[in-house]
Amino acid sequence: MISDSQRDSLRAAFQEGKVRVQSVSPAGAVEWRKVTHVHRADVRPESIWELATAHGKAVLTGGHRVYTSPDPGRAVDAETLRPGDLVLAVCQGQLQRLPLVSARRIEDRQFMYDLTVTGNHNLILVTSCICSHNSPDRNYHFRPPEHECDIGEYNRIFGYVWTDEELKIYLDRALDWWNMFPPRTSISNLDCLMSGSGDWATAIYYGAMSHALMALAINWVHEEFDYSIGGVSLSIEKSSKYESLKSNAEGQFDKATEAKQRTVKFIRGLQQPRYGMGIRSAFGPAVGKGILSPRNFL
Repeated sequence: MISDSQRDSLRAAFQEGKVRVQSVSPAGAVEWRKVTHVHRADVRPESIWELATAHGKAVLTGGHRVYTSPDPGRAVDAETLRPGDLVLAVCQGQLQRLPLVSARRIEDRQFMYDLTVTGNHNLILVTSCICSHNSPDRNYHFRPPEHECDIGEYNRIFGYVWTDEELKIYLDRALDWWNMFPPRTSISNLDCLMSGSGDWATAIYYGAMSHALMALAINWVHEEFDYSIGGVSLSIEKSSKYESLKSNAEGQFDKATEAKQRTVKFIRGLQQPRYGMGIRSAFGPAVGKGILSPRNFL
């Protein structure tokens, strides 16, 4: 932990634009880059991981990106790394690829801090020498600053828009909703959908989107506010916007259910015998097994 005087000095240097950290360019050059923002993130939806190299340890959220090479596309989520995996690191100014000594999940926490770095958008974590992305980029978004925060410096962000578990629930609900509309399809789960009726997947996505946006609209109701700070008016009203998106998604889902009814009827109609009259044909499309004959009418 740093002392109060060190914290004050660091804050003053940051306000003056003098705080810089080591960073790696796409070409592999080690550079010093300016820190432009400090973010306080609510990480309760995230898992917390401790990654260790021979030089020390680093604590990251599971969705924080760690580089395996200078190529910006070669970054992976911290939670996917395992002992022995090679990660990009800078030790005494030299670019290296170090093996992880350990990678383990640790106790969850509420808040963590992240930096935004100009240019390369990555920074070197001093205690472990690991090169990480400057801020988590897995579905993070900004939240309005709180009263006690300095608007130019600390912007609080909070975790996921939706967690993976939530998205799975919304997809399952959409599939149940889809099966509820006639004709009955009896698609029991998402695996069954993708293996047998993959052309209906887009409709399920729209249904899941509707459920997800409705949940988000409800969540934002208590976050809406209207006040001013230093003569600058701040207003947040988002639930109605999500409600509008939800209505659009529901409209697409409704169109898909209508198409579903027509498509299944057309397919069943093509299975109707061309000739013959009797009890079986009177019931509608022939869907039974076997060959139609007078013996099979009854």
